[in-house]
Amino acid sequence: MRLIDVDSHFLEPPDWLHAIDPKLAAEIPAGDPIERIVQGVVGDLLEVVPRSQRPENLIDLLAPSGRRALAALLAENAEIRDAKLAGPPGSYDASERIALLDQHGIDVQILNATLGTGAYAAAMKIGRPDLAQRSLTAYNRWTAETLAGHTDRLIPTTLIDLADVDWALAEMDRMRRAGSRAVQIRAEPVSATKSLAHPDHERVWSAAEDLGMAVIFHIAGGRAEIKRGWYFNGGDPGHFALLHLINSPVVPQLALAAMLLEGVFARHPRLVVMVQELGISWLPHFMELIDGAIIGDWGAQFGMGPGDWKYPLKPSEYLERQVRVSVLAAGEALRPTLDRVPPGMLLYSSDFPHQEGRWEAQQIFEAQMDGIDATARELFFGKSIADLLAL
Repeated sequence: MRLIDVDSHFLEPPDWLHAIDPKLAAEIPAGDPIERIVQGVVGDLLEVVPRSQRPENLIDLLAPSGRRALAALLAENAEIRDAKLAGPPGSYDASERIALLDQHGIDVQILNATLGTGAYAAAMKIGRPDLAQRSLTAYNRWTAETLAGHTDRLIPTTLIDLADVDWALAEMDRMRRAGSRAVQIRAEPVSATKSLAHPDHERVWSAAEDLGMAVIFHIAGGRAEIKRGWYFNGGDPGHFALLHLINSPVVPQLALAAMLLEGVFARHPRLVVMVQELGISWLPHFMELIDGAIIGDWGAQFGMGPGDWKYPLKPSEYLERQVRVSVLAAGEALRPTLDRVPPGMLLYSSDFPHQEGRWEAQQIFEAQMDGIDATARELFFGKSIADLLAL
């Protein structure tokens, strides 16, 4: 049985941008390192809460356990702190990572970014989308060069911004030739006037099909808006981060529903979307909900009526054919969701080297698979995504 880890990460060295494009690094403000760490943990929370209304100590925006962990890290001396932030060599060195794959019996990993979007966010904050786009190009170059010669087992994820479709297509093509088989897109409207399902993005879905690249929706890569007033609870400001976490499963549901309703999956039958670190328990309910709203009895009263749905398959059948959702071993149970969705829709991941990552994810999942047949196990641990992407 092949083991394909669809969601692992680089823990990029803090100077990765300086190493690949020193001129660009000099143009993008370095920013507050604590703010960068908080941004990495709570995602867009820093954009939702006005600067004038944030606590004096940004660490207070973290949920209690994250606050304690960061406070403990900052209390270390500089040498120990830098070593912990850098992570083990296997988190950023290809040869070391291959050795870890061999040790844990993993055949292939898809590697997502950790700090790769930091420069993008910093450039956008100062109103320089041109620098932001260049930072994504720089990251894609860095990950391609870092993994060169190893992409049969370590697959780089390409970062793109759909605000410039021509540039995005060029990045996808260049990175596919460098061994990438996945492209991460923010799971939210591209602008105030364009959703992911807008016709202007048709060329991106076609390119993903033709290049054999899965589209990734990842936690912190897009959000469903949560009203700012929920921040003002009169208590711990860090609890707002937990409200964002609770709200996160809404993100893929809105994106997928928009794409279904506008026929993106029907027009692009070879398009593959992977949802990562956004939970799994929402999936069976969403499949029932989207069918009910579009072709079900109550949909005829409140949603779509007979003849309104223009496509040959049910919405849930498009999801079964083209959407895959990975499981975070440290944060969620595999059952009963595994029993409630078609075999192959859920995928194995380790999330290494993040704090919530687990090298023993295979054993954690295996312990929850009593009564699951061999075919379904193979699909979960690698065959499903291998078949879709010809890995």
